[in-house]
Amino acid sequence: MEAKPNKYHSTLSRRDFLKALGLAGAGTGIAGLFPPLEVGPVRDLDELIALPIAGLKRPSWVKSTAKPTVDIDWKEVKRFDYHHVMWAAGLRRAFGSEQYEKIFLTGASNRRKWIAEARPGSRLQDVAMKEANHWAPVSFLGPRSSPTPESLGVPRYEGTAEENARLVTSFLRLHGASHVGFVELETETTEKLIYAYDTGIGEAQGPRLDILDVDEPQENSEEGYRVIPKKARWVIVYTMRMADELMKRPITEVGDRSHYYMYNLKSLLQGQLQNFMRTLGYMCLGEASLFNALGVHTGFGVLAGLGEMCRIGHVITPEYGIQQRVQMVITDLPLPPGSPVDFGVMEFCRTCKKCADFCPARAINPQTEPTWDNDGLFYRATGIKRWWLDEARCNAYIRQVNGCATCFAVCPFSKRHNMSYNDLFHKSVATNPMINRFWRKADDFFFGTGIHKDSNQFWELDLPPWGYD
Repeated sequence: MEAKPNKYHSTLSRRDFLKALGLAGAGTGIAGLFPPLEVGPVRDLDELIALPIAGLKRPSWVKSTAKPTVDIDWKEVKRFDYHHVMWAAGLRRAFGSEQYEKIFLTGASNRRKWIAEARPGSRLQDVAMKEANHWAPVSFLGPRSSPTPESLGVPRYEGTAEENARLVTSFLRLHGASHVGFVELETETTEKLIYAYDTGIGEAQGPRLDILDVDEPQENSEEGYRVIPKKARWVIVYTMRMADELMKRPITEVGDRSHYYMYNLKSLLQGQLQNFMRTLGYMCLGEASLFNALGVHTGFGVLAGLGEMCRIGHVITPEYGIQQRVQMVITDLPLPPGSPVDFGVMEFCRTCKKCADFCPARAINPQTEPTWDNDGLFYRATGIKRWWLDEARCNAYIRQVNGCATCFAVCPFSKRHNMSYNDLFHKSVATNPMINRFWRKADDFFFGTGIHKDSNQFWELDLPPWGYD
């Protein structure tokens, strides 16, 4: 038998490898999420993907479950048209053109007034930070600027689903992702979370998203469609963590930067991931929008096991609460599907209601029980039992005050308490829901809303890189 050539090109110590991934050092908080790696030098890609770093090492109170804690009736779920959401054409349709224009005029007037008044969090320097956006081009097919296996004269990469997961996870964490998970697309269930229509330009109807039995993805802007090959059966779901200090300052231009910045980074990371997958020899279909448009991010995040859905319809993770944005791409690289998790979020939301109590727009449902009834509104999905957010009211308020996210700030799961309190809170919520009311009162007593009133102090902080430790 012919001996295999030596594939080793470089040698990394375990410490250097972890350092490259941002996991080494006593001050690196995320390092504690992983088990010790009793390995020697990491010499090549094969050894890298063999390391046990593909999944978060979560506490025992985070339980894997057969189905998510939010009820889904897959027979009633239909693929949704992104055109209907509030960030596309939904807001104008919900209010009518005249009221819609007034909403934006109010927002512009408030911004000018608050800059002139030097309102905390809305001064010129605060607006300058929010507007310091720089976007990388995003597309469905990706930048296609990296070499392919064919151009390199080699076969495409082949690995087991588990090896593939470690490979993708390593890449994404190295490039800024906090959580990484996977969902397999099934025709009668998860495939329905892919939007029926993608994003358009402005408020225009976007291209139709067809899922067809073809070999290659397609995009036809003239005829208005994009094609996802049926063999692209896996969704890569990942999160990007938002800065704690920004999230403590909602209803300010400073606070709103926390969201915009994640989408700035997402626009860069998506293209990098698409090029990475291209050189491996696989398709990676991304969002043709600077924000979200390819599929239901919350749904995929929950099914991948990144976290649970909460009262406001976002993903809460055990590590960072609501303080992250969920992103996704679709690929034909085989990956192991994740399992939903339960650490008490849905039960806690029944009792807590803090987001609803402090929502300045009064847009969050305060009822104790979720419901299947979506009131027949065009911008609401079907087949899910949830607390329905008044999205039109919420979005109109955000537009008028130039950013909100009060719900993100006040949520007990999102606050970075001292570790002893945090551990006790999480363990109790996950295992003893009978005293959830106590924890809501404790959060009020010890931490109040968690909102910093004087946003001018933000510029005096000695901030860590990325705004979090």
